[in-house]
Amino acid sequence: MRILVSLLALSSGAFAATPPPTSLAWILDQHTLARGGRNAIEAVHSIQMDVTIEEPTYSAEGRYAATRDGSMRIDVYIGGERVFTEALDRGRTWSMAQGDQAASAAGSDAGAAALRHSVEAPLKLFGLHEMQGRGHQLDYAGRLTIEGVDYYVIEATLDDGYRTTYYLNPSTWLIERERQQRALHVDNDPTPEWIETVFEDYRAVAGVQYSHRQVERRVATGDMLATTTVRRITVNPLLDPAQFQQPSAH
Repeated sequence: MRILVSLLALSSGAFAATPPPTSLAWILDQHTLARGGRNAIEAVHSIQMDVTIEEPTYSAEGRYAATRDGSMRIDVYIGGERVFTEALDRGRTWSMAQGDQAASAAGSDAGAAALRHSVEAPLKLFGLHEMQGRGHQLDYAGRLTIEGVDYYVIEATLDDGYRTTYYLNPSTWLIERERQQRALHVDNDPTPEWIETVFEDYRAVAGVQYSHRQVERRVATGDMLATTTVRRITVNPLLDPAQFQQPSAH
């Protein structure tokens, strides 16, 4: 009888499910599947987002548009009137203040880099699984518990050296937090600080999961910096390439 029990124990152990090894590739697979799969993510060639931006000193509406070729533009409105435009035209940045019909001088190199970083981030146009193929580096940095959640931690280094840490929730496999050392508005105050963004309210659009609320805080103090609420996301809208180009002076 003891021999039979031992054999049964060995047999059941031999067929027990073995947890998959934790590796960067395995984590990327889980995350990509959770966001909607490679095909759905890679089918996003352009995007337009209507948002509400709330900072301690103001509230505004915004329209963000971007394409996979590296062009982006955001128009900011207060009370229905455009107060600011910032754009990236394949590596060149420009801005336009309230009332201007022609763009101001080209933006700074730091400003252009910040806009490019927002386009390359795996939260709008691209998937996390695409970053290495685009010349960026990803490293699995283990687990870290924040506010009771034992996150999978991925360190991303863009091809220009800019670094972001992504925190993937083990229950949803979605990016729930990111931390970066950066300026909130680089052309106003270039001083970098550690900023954490929390991504909430994920919903599917065109088969891809997008966060519809992002909260930015200072890591050191927890102070609220900005809250962005997404009112609408349009995947693959027809965008006029001219909107990304710097207007000519008249």
